[in-house]
Amino acid sequence: MNAFLREAEALERAASDERVSYLQSLGLEGPVLDVGCGNGYAVAEWRRRGVDAVGVDSSFYRAGRWLAERSAGRLVVADAAALPFRTGQFGAAYSSGLIEHVGVEEQGGDVYRVTELPEKHRRRRRAVEEMCRAAFGGPVILDFPNGMFPIDFWHGTSLASFRVHRLPDSLNPSVWDIARYAPASRVTILPLRGRLRFRQISKKRWGRVLHVPMRIFLRVLDALPRALRAVHGTLYPFLVVRIAPAKRRS
Repeated sequence: MNAFLREAEALERAASDERVSYLQSLGLEGPVLDVGCGNGYAVAEWRRRGVDAVGVDSSFYRAGRWLAERSAGRLVVADAAALPFRTGQFGAAYSSGLIEHVGVEEQGGDVYRVTELPEKHRRRRRAVEEMCRAAFGGPVILDFPNGMFPIDFWHGTSLASFRVHRLPDSLNPSVWDIARYAPASRVTILPLRGRLRFRQISKKRWGRVLHVPMRIFLRVLDALPRALRAVHGTLYPFLVVRIAPAKRRS
């Protein structure tokens, strides 16, 4: 394993318990489905807390890591667009940093490049539909860098690099994209307090300088009414979105 992967996996492990704490604060109840679970650290954390959880990832590299970590019992290799579970099998589902990688081709090297595939939106819609089906009746939580915010702090040629992109972004979705993928559901942007820890950018000098003002900026945005989705959907650099069954009219 090269140094880049070792550092990325160390960050993933450190963030998993914080992510689970945040999700529990949202009221997620088991069994929980983690789609795009990576090395399965969050799945292990859920189970350590007494919550039944299952992880899914399409990468056979990850399957090898599960075996190395002796955690393959509750982890499944599968495509997010074709989940091998019954409808309503889970009380909730979530994916962290998955949806932006569906329907695109990414290339590293000296310059990070993204190619948008013709079927991008169809594949993303299908992945969202499958998560909603597997957790039918319960919430689905997605988090991802905001495609309407002009700077992406999470994707690049190295950890803690960043890229400036056009609007809307070809890689990162917007809340309006998610609403189109789940037209029969209620789509809500959730506050970021308690979710972002700025682990990656804090490794850079410029990140340490921006750390405090960014926290203040996000707290101000969090304090705004939830009805101002257009403001949050544009100014949040990172989005946490809840997809829930629409309320029936009486």
